[in-house]
Amino acid sequence: MKETTASRRISRRNFLRNSSAMAGMAATAPYVGWSSTASGAAPSKDLRFACLGAHGKARRNIADMATVPNTTMVAVAEVDSGRLDFANEQSPKTKIYKDWRVLLEKEAAGLDAVIVSTPDHMHAPMAMTAMQAGLNVYCEKPLTRTVFEARALRLFAEQNGIITQMGNQRSQHTANQTVVHALRNRLVGTVKEIHCLQDKSWGSMEALVDSGAPKPKGLDWDLWIGGSPMRPFMAEHFHPFAWRSRLNYGSGNLGDMGCHIFHPWFLGLQPGSPLTVESLGKGPANAESWPTDVRVTWEFPGSKVSGGKKFNVTWHDGGQQPPAHVAKAVGGVQNVPKSGSIVIGTKGTLVSPHGGSTIPTLYVDGSLQKDAVEIIPGAERHHLDFANAVRGENGGKSPLSHFGHGARMTEAVLLGTCAIRTPGMKLRWDADALKFTNSEVASSFVRDEYREGWQVAGL
Repeated sequence: MKETTASRRISRRNFLRNSSAMAGMAATAPYVGWSSTASGAAPSKDLRFACLGAHGKARRNIADMATVPNTTMVAVAEVDSGRLDFANEQSPKTKIYKDWRVLLEKEAAGLDAVIVSTPDHMHAPMAMTAMQAGLNVYCEKPLTRTVFEARALRLFAEQNGIITQMGNQRSQHTANQTVVHALRNRLVGTVKEIHCLQDKSWGSMEALVDSGAPKPKGLDWDLWIGGSPMRPFMAEHFHPFAWRSRLNYGSGNLGDMGCHIFHPWFLGLQPGSPLTVESLGKGPANAESWPTDVRVTWEFPGSKVSGGKKFNVTWHDGGQQPPAHVAKAVGGVQNVPKSGSIVIGTKGTLVSPHGGSTIPTLYVDGSLQKDAVEIIPGAERHHLDFANAVRGENGGKSPLSHFGHGARMTEAVLLGTCAIRTPGMKLRWDADALKFTNSEVASSFVRDEYREGWQVAGL
């Protein structure tokens, strides 16, 4: 899918007059583009939104949107009626739907935006359908489950003026803002290598065992599966949380946490698409689960900010640890974060922690440089920034993790998940053609075919 700046726009009012188009928009929605409400009017000061998903991460998004002044949650779609308690408590007048497609068909005309907070495999179908209905979109990370989906969402949003935000909320925090500032000001000099660490390791090297527990009474399993391959319900291994570890529904630890941990250095350095990617860890042990203890290395082209030379980025999760020279660069293994990044440059090494209140630190030849990093105060304003952008109250500034940034970063992260499924091979990436030039097998993971009846135009 090559980049293009050509936009295809239709009248929003004409689109919404066509009820048959709305009823079948999952398969036939035309391209549209606007940032006003679905009725064609300018956004009101009272931002009206729907949340696709009602528990898990959706619960946090609903709570955070409730702190944003002048917002109304008009409707919620949730496939498991047993997980609606928080939404009902937070907003008793909110309309409840089980099928998100029905919600958009009936409610789009009165909405400004949609929040997507579901398992990864439904992010792209929901986000694209909402954008094609003229709605601005806040979508949880990882933005999508496949590389193709990330590219498609970004291009559609850019071509049609859709306001977007990816839900990596810590991007607004002090540590992330400080790292971005430090890298843009060349604090470490020319970047030589980056190591990303995460002590979690979602996946399984063993076959899944069915406990025999029944499906929750209120769960619509067909709607939960959505466009992914149908499979029998298996308690504890999919809904409501463990889907993150499953190949066809989640993105593993790398896909989930990568969009948090990559963010500060990716935004700071603004690299182009990776040139190569290679998994140096184990591949999946079966057809159901991501592997544990993952190690993946990307080669990125140098950017002006990084110093212009190519640099490698390596992801280590679970029991994987960076090589000894990395610990030496930060004065010992005790200074290697359990979760975060280490950026090694010609002038020093920057430790970028993820989580908690720890601030970034700079080391030169293994010695801590006190007060060497200018602290840039952050704030809890991820949802507020999105709302203000939708309302046009931010001077035309895009939200920090708009899809122009979030989708590019997601593409890079998800190239790593393709490599995990073809371990031990250095894959060469053609970003324009959206394929690996030396592996048809790896290229087959760039895009998925949706289940019959769940296809979405553009995906």
